[in-house]
Amino acid sequence: MPHQLSEDLVDTLLNKLSSDNEFRAVFQKNPRVALAYLGHEPAAAAGASEKGAWTCMQCDKLASADVIKASRDELRKQLLSSKTQFDPIKLQG
Repeated sequence: MPHQLSEDLVDTLLNKLSSDNEFRAVFQKNPRVALAYLGHEPAAAAGASEKGAWTCMQCDKLASADVIKASRDELRKQLLSSKTQFDPIKLQG
């Protein structure tokens, strides 16, 4: 399902968002492409207008790597929640 992310994918996503500036730039520009890069098949197979977990990850300004690192546990809970498809993820700084 395009709205559900595996625990491994969430862990990798949070690691990259808290440490990899190139990945952070890609994610800021297009979360779907960033998730596809990490191996999320629904994101890789989706067209630009299709909706999935990446839809609620759009933000005007991504939180700093340090803020994401400090908020990791809460972000992980949000990303793994079954409500993720209905609630925006708080990655904005």
